[in-house]
Amino acid sequence: MSVSLTTAQMVTMVRDHVGEDSTTATQVTDAQILKFLNKRLTTICVDSEFLPSTFTTSTVASQQLYNVPPEYVSVQAIQIYRTTGDQQQEWLTKCDIDDLDPTFSEGTPFRWANWGANLSGDNSPVFCLDPIPDASGTNDLIVHCYQMPKELVSGGQGPEVRARWQYACIEGATADVFLRLASGDGTLLAMVDRFEAKWQESKKAAQEWAMLDLYTPRPAKDTMGYTRRYR
Repeated sequence: MSVSLTTAQMVTMVRDHVGEDSTTATQVTDAQILKFLNKRLTTICVDSEFLPSTFTTSTVASQQLYNVPPEYVSVQAIQIYRTTGDQQQEWLTKCDIDDLDPTFSEGTPFRWANWGANLSGDNSPVFCLDPIPDASGTNDLIVHCYQMPKELVSGGQGPEVRARWQYACIEGATADVFLRLASGDGTLLAMVDRFEAKWQESKKAAQEWAMLDLYTPRPAKDTMGYTRRYR
């Protein structure tokens, strides 16, 4: 038995919670439920940061700013891996934007900073390399970041989160449905509170899980950069 739910199953479970057994949408449409599910899915992924991902891009000579694609939330670490030219292969050091060289010198990048810029007329998250690359590469930047979830659409595909958090999204979407219906029946506000409390509890658990999974303390490195074992 699969532990993951399809989008159709998630929509059906929201209807079950609301008490609507008929496939005919009498109180809320599938499109509305999908909207609520996607809102909760995006919220839990962004707030809990548990969709780590990686993309690659290429250095461009004399270019300091590099666009972060819209499906990614934030950049956490960057590697440079070149097999030609200077063959630089190392982690770049993260720094603050005001630590970058104000003279815009060019050379081999060894650090980076998060920022934003108006690219093509629209503001976009970017990362800045320092020094500015003096040579172009091919997919030589490996960027580690958190990703936005894929949008749920009608069909068989499921969300990109574990089953536990799928059920959390169902609880949150159910609260949204009851809130919508409560405009005509104030007694349903109690159901809003009940499912919203379940959602908040699950979201808190997701944040704690992400912290344990991604930020478990590691041994400190010595002055030569080596990691010592705990005794």
